[in-house]
Amino acid sequence: MRHVLTLLAAATLVTACASTEQTRPGPTESETPAAAFALQPARFEDIPDWTRVDLAPALLAFRRTCEGRRLRDPSAALPGGGRYGGTVAEWAPACAAAQNVAPGGERAFFEANFIPNVVRGSGEARITAYYEPIIEARRAPDSVYSAPLVRRPGDMVSVDIAAFAEAYDNDALRGAPRALTGQLNGTTVRPYPKRENLNPSPDQVFAWAHPVDVYNLQIQGSGRIAFPDGTQARAAFAAQNGYRWRSALGALRDSGQLQGGATWANFRAWSDRNGAAATQQALNADPSYVFFQEERIDDPAAGPRGAAGVPLTPMGSIAVDPAFHPYGAVVFVDAEYDGQPFRRLLVAQDTGGAIRRGPLRGDVFFGSGAEAGRAAERMNAQSPRWWTLTPRSAPIS
Repeated sequence: MRHVLTLLAAATLVTACASTEQTRPGPTESETPAAAFALQPARFEDIPDWTRVDLAPALLAFRRTCEGRRLRDPSAALPGGGRYGGTVAEWAPACAAAQNVAPGGERAFFEANFIPNVVRGSGEARITAYYEPIIEARRAPDSVYSAPLVRRPGDMVSVDIAAFAEAYDNDALRGAPRALTGQLNGTTVRPYPKRENLNPSPDQVFAWAHPVDVYNLQIQGSGRIAFPDGTQARAAFAAQNGYRWRSALGALRDSGQLQGGATWANFRAWSDRNGAAATQQALNADPSYVFFQEERIDDPAAGPRGAAGVPLTPMGSIAVDPAFHPYGAVVFVDAEYDGQPFRRLLVAQDTGGAIRRGPLRGDVFFGSGAEAGRAAERMNAQSPRWWTLTPRSAPIS
């Protein structure tokens, strides 16, 4: 593969920093496994608690999806891929109708414009949750705020292997990962440095925070940074160095150094006791590294942009496996949370390495801040049931 990357380096220069799809990193960055998938027509009365579930967050998320599609080619398929969904034009009537729904009219809107389908499939069947951290930050480092938030490097390139496999009709390339991240070195591309070998220049850094907070931000994919003057900004996902995620918390726990379990609070306490150098050594167990870009927060109630390119909605957005569900799909999940039913209508607007595990794997966006984080940490529902709502103007064939 190395000689292939050398040949492709010049071509990648044009598009090295042009990727617009944002992918929230997850516990592993692997390809979607082979999984069965089928949709079975259903009725709204088959969906548990359909008449009682709060549908307002889903409607807001759906409107944001529609706004994101406004400039797309009407004949184009929904972004992300998926095994169903139709074209942008086939969703246009539902998008138009969504703009005129008054509070309390959400249920009537979805019933009038969509048809429910039971999702059948194999692979991992699990619902988890994630959130947007809010961390304290500084513009200059000190003994506490010693870890940098780093912009995407100029020498980072992305090679779309799938595009070259298709262009060259090369079966060997078709067996490679879809895309590779590398470092441009003259006319060749080599693997990007691991976490322990990164040495960002001062002009790449836009803020500083506690090392454990920065690592948490990298796991979640984005977050808000709060400064002493009361202002906030968003550290949005910009790029990742290409390595699979390995839990630094898990490695520290397995070494016997982390007492009380692999939680962020325990890791923070361990870090404060042992200092910045020991913390960095512990973090180096994870070769993966996420780069950010600073963004202004225009709507404090909205979350960061997901892989679909639109702001996430607390309790209205879900990360999915886009090999099965296209971005913008409207899904209903029936799971369990804290011993109680967890039943929500959600819009597929994000993904992550740990989520690419089949059509029944999802990650619900719980919101921003510490409270959302504590709530998200408790969500780990096994064997959920799924439905997807398809527009009446785009029936499943």
